[in-house]
Amino acid sequence: MFKPAKYQTKLLKGIEDKGIIIYYEKGSAGNLLHRIIAASSSSVYWSKFINKSNSYIKDDKPLEWSKEEFITCHTGHFFIEESHMSRVLDRRHRDSEVIKAIKQNKIIVLQTHVDIRCLNKNIKVLRIVGDEARLRRKGIARTGRHFLQPIVEDNTYNLNINNLVDKNYDIFKKEYLNLCSNYNFTSDVKAIRDFILLWRSKQTFINDELTNEDALAFKLYWTKS
Repeated sequence: MFKPAKYQTKLLKGIEDKGIIIYYEKGSAGNLLHRIIAASSSSVYWSKFINKSNSYIKDDKPLEWSKEEFITCHTGHFFIEESHMSRVLDRRHRDSEVIKAIKQNKIIVLQTHVDIRCLNKNIKVLRIVGDEARLRRKGIARTGRHFLQPIVEDNTYNLNINNLVDKNYDIFKKEYLNLCSNYNFTSDVKAIRDFILLWRSKQTFINDELTNEDALAFKLYWTKS
């Protein structure tokens, strides 16, 4: 059970007007959405630390994917709740990046696996919802896990992850454009679609092996890299 600390309440209050919290269950592609948001708006703070850049990455753009990663496109430790193993270090790195974002007057995006409404009622929450049975990824799916479901709540936006990563272009496009419209982002449909296809190509969906479309996206990306 998540037991909030006073500094976490203070953190959310400090970014109340310039923050977006991605709230999601494990396995529902929160890191992917973080990258999509950053790639869709120059107003969103991004850095080498968030990107987890290393020598394999050409630059620090959100849609650059390290060849060291396969299933997930991880971002830096930007969780409200820090890991138990490196709590102090996580907090130090995260808060340092938050300060940089505030100084640059940028939107800061944080992630969480817990409901933070007990800490702040006003901050924007991007809630990833969907059907886990339709997005079961080998190596990530867990028995008994369920994705979040839509709710009606002030300052909360429900994004359907199944639609966003759907193989059907029109379904993806509608979900993505709705996201951009809600947050006044500038859409970049082609770049985001290409990245999602790359993401799909790296997954092995349980009961749904790679399609020709997924495999082609994978091949084209690494050919260009």
